[in-house]
Amino acid sequence: MALFSEEYDWNPLLKLKEHFYRAVFLSVFFLFLVFQGGSVPMLAQSGASGVRSSGREYAVNLTYAVYQYDAARSSPIEDVTRLSGTFSTAQEEIAYLKEKNKLQEIAVRHVRSVGLRSGESFNDAALLGPEYMVFAITPRDIVRGYMKLDMRVRYANEPLLDAKGVELGNYETVMLRGGKGMFGVKFFIGGGGRQESVPIERTLLVSVTPEIIPLSNLRNRPQELSHPVDEYGAKIEVKDTDRFTPPVALERVAPQFESGRNLRGAVLLGGTITPEGKIINIKVLRSLDPVIDERAVDALRRYRFSPALLNGKPVFATFREEVTFAAASPSILEIEEEKRRELERAKEKENQKRKKPE
Repeated sequence: MALFSEEYDWNPLLKLKEHFYRAVFLSVFFLFLVFQGGSVPMLAQSGASGVRSSGREYAVNLTYAVYQYDAARSSPIEDVTRLSGTFSTAQEEIAYLKEKNKLQEIAVRHVRSVGLRSGESFNDAALLGPEYMVFAITPRDIVRGYMKLDMRVRYANEPLLDAKGVELGNYETVMLRGGKGMFGVKFFIGGGGRQESVPIERTLLVSVTPEIIPLSNLRNRPQELSHPVDEYGAKIEVKDTDRFTPPVALERVAPQFESGRNLRGAVLLGGTITPEGKIINIKVLRSLDPVIDERAVDALRRYRFSPALLNGKPVFATFREEVTFAAASPSILEIEEEKRRELERAKEKENQKRKKPE
């Protein structure tokens, strides 16, 4: 018996079957391309490389501030504490920590901003008391709006902090609590009314705030912040096995200018730090105003530095400083004080209403 009888016209049915089989074939072929990574692209994200599907690579402008505080007289604080906001200055951050976390005798000792790619390590150092505090910082898994951070801190060759894989969002501020050491300093008034200081044991606290941005917007790369030079200013090539730590401004001097003058912007200055901790060959890299430039240069000339170190030895090195001029925003304490005054004024008005005769 024939498969198809000639008594019926099967052509429409055959055509329908042909369209069905063709649609099934195209669907299977499309799925094959998707799973094999063919001409149909898949949406993917690689946190380890910092590259998204668009091919854009992300990096981080990382700002960290190093504090000392008296843990014995303060309220307990977690090893990792996330703040409810981000602050523009260390002084504002200190005011917040005193108010919200009840930290006593807290003082800033070192601040640095550096631009890093995912997996790129940065070594930093600050002379605190008789010894150097050494930092090793590595951001990892940087993608849009998210990253992880490794940070190790040692003082006098003793470990104070070893944080790994700390998760951070864009512009999120995280406090990392470290150990105790004799890196603290206490000020007092000595003979003749002079301010003097003595070393004291304090606990380490590090504030970290990331600005996660496309790689093209990265600022303050390690080689831009500082690199070793000879006494004539010629760059010294650093090998992969060499360990270089940039110079640190131990004492800054605020530039003097007319208080009534409305200023907004920044002067970018550069110079060379000697092995003795002095700055020479100061240049204006980005000008704001000729008169203000001169005042900023004069202030930078009076900074006091700890020198750069190359394999543990003081060397000549470049240094950059951005001096920003802008109207100061109110501090946390000033804001809280203004709220308190408003409440007092409201209570006074309410009391006056109650005292009025009906």
